[in-house]
Amino acid sequence: MAYDFGANTLGIKNPFKTEGLVKSIAGVAICLMGIFPLLDVAESLQTDMVLAWTNAALGLILLTWGFKHLGTGLFQLFKYFVGRSVPTSLAFNFNPSEQENAQAEKRTTAYNNQELESMLMGRKNTTFVEPIGWVSRFIHSVLPKLVFLPYPIRNFVQELGGLVLSSFTALLAFAIAYFISQSGLAGESGRYIVPILSLLLLIYLTFLWRSTANSLNNVKNRALHKKGAASLAKLVTIAIIVPIAIGYIFTQLDSGTLKDLEALFDSTAAFSAWFNLILFLLLSLAVIIVSVILLKERFKLATPITEVSEYRDNLQESVHPNEIFINIENIVLANRRYKEVPNRVYQDFDPQLVEQSQGKGSFKGKLLIETQPELADIKYSASFKTTRLIATIAAQVLAVISAFLVMQLFSTGYELYASGKALLPELEYANAETASSLLYQLSDLFAAFLIIFFSWQAVASGSKILASGSRLFWAEMHFSSLLMWMKTEGTYTESKVSTGMSIHDSTRSENVVVRSSITPWVLSSRIKTSTFATTGSQNLEMPRYILELNKNGGELNTIIDEIKGFLKNREAIASIKNEGDLKNAETIYQVNQQSRVQFNDSDPAQKEKLTEEAAGYIRHEESREDENQSHTDSFENK
Repeated sequence: MAYDFGANTLGIKNPFKTEGLVKSIAGVAICLMGIFPLLDVAESLQTDMVLAWTNAALGLILLTWGFKHLGTGLFQLFKYFVGRSVPTSLAFNFNPSEQENAQAEKRTTAYNNQELESMLMGRKNTTFVEPIGWVSRFIHSVLPKLVFLPYPIRNFVQELGGLVLSSFTALLAFAIAYFISQSGLAGESGRYIVPILSLLLLIYLTFLWRSTANSLNNVKNRALHKKGAASLAKLVTIAIIVPIAIGYIFTQLDSGTLKDLEALFDSTAAFSAWFNLILFLLLSLAVIIVSVILLKERFKLATPITEVSEYRDNLQESVHPNEIFINIENIVLANRRYKEVPNRVYQDFDPQLVEQSQGKGSFKGKLLIETQPELADIKYSASFKTTRLIATIAAQVLAVISAFLVMQLFSTGYELYASGKALLPELEYANAETASSLLYQLSDLFAAFLIIFFSWQAVASGSKILASGSRLFWAEMHFSSLLMWMKTEGTYTESKVSTGMSIHDSTRSENVVVRSSITPWVLSSRIKTSTFATTGSQNLEMPRYILELNKNGGELNTIIDEIKGFLKNREAIASIKNEGDLKNAETIYQVNQQSRVQFNDSDPAQKEKLTEEAAGYIRHEESREDENQSHTDSFENK
């Protein structure tokens, strides 16, 4: 959308300054972490080339990450450019002066004109759609007011609820597999199943958290997401099948291979997933607690009102139908503009006049219009604002911790490489007991590497989810505007009105008067809409959702009174308002008066003669009109 500058601004300020400041501080901290490995590169080059390249790669990754984080935070602190065309229209805007912006926002409109007309006519709100999928319905059943919130918040709660349910199901599946392996149902392979399944569980949870974090970006939040239960059923099925499949594989191995596997397993440190599982649990609790507090406050603001003011009447007025449409659109509704910003026209009047016979016909027309949305304050409580700030700070703290875990991951990875490089020559000449001890050391380092890796993934995903959730409550903006639908139908007839037809009048006025029978139907509502701001050139070009439709009887009555006032003040007879023409008419009137006096003072014989001549002239004119009428009738019959 174009940046339409105007001196009379809309009063919309940058909502991301606090978040941008916290994110900038986190970006600086990550950049400082990236400097330390780079300082060790020169010293490492003299001792170990691999270590030098490891430090260089780590420093480059952290600096890139930190500068990106810092850049995003500073971008949120920059001037917030808001033109006079924001926010996005509800439907396609047919206003001729706004066609460039209408084409730009065509893909982001949340409704069409038929939906808006249906909402006003049916006193309903199509924004509150039914949830799709088993998980979605379950979450909306637990939180009934969730259906009355905008799509981005509903999607966040659905994704977070789906994450919790999937994680719980994964843990349940792990418990089932643990029971199968420990109860002997999987045979002698039970001791090997738990470590394998714990690793698979962590991989699944990592994938689950990352996919949830990626699904909460702004582009994917324009429609309600679907959350089904198919993945939950798959988890339980896998938990039952995998242990049995592993047990079957082990039964197919010969005794020698089984002894080698047992020796290898005994000589390695078993990977324990408990630390990572507890970490996932703590992160889930933190995100859930913060989200519940924010949602509880947001639920208080959800008032799903669908009330509409209505006016229906039949008017008999001497006015041309086109004049009605012109007055309503160009005067009455133009007076309701907010800060003189053009109204949003979702259905143009486009009046249709159908002439049925000479001087008679019918007309009809529709109009759907919204005034420029005015920014409305959201009355959040002090506890809500405090929780929102804490959530923002916690998300950035987790981002810094995840950067620290990356440093530990590179350090542990290099240590694993160095130990493996040093122990490999010893393994070639070591006996069984020594080789077992060396393998145990390597496996212990590898297990530590896996723990740090999954911890990094969990903290990074938790940071992203918490940041996305808290940002929704920074970004939401409410607007108030007038939405009006009008349908006008009726019939009209034409007749002539003539004045100044006396024989002594020198001026006369002939007028064609249109008598219209007007049946207007007006639906009007003061609506509250919600949109979610972003940073950048498309800062307020996200879809806008209708949350409330409120009656506005006083505003509608004022509009109807203005329309009726226009109809009553219409003039059916043309008059002279120019001062020069008025003086000329007065002069002619005086001459006519003098002629009338002279005529009355003339001798009776002359007066009778003039009267007879005038009467003969009138009879002659009437005979000529009758003759012309007979010719006309003969021509029509032919």
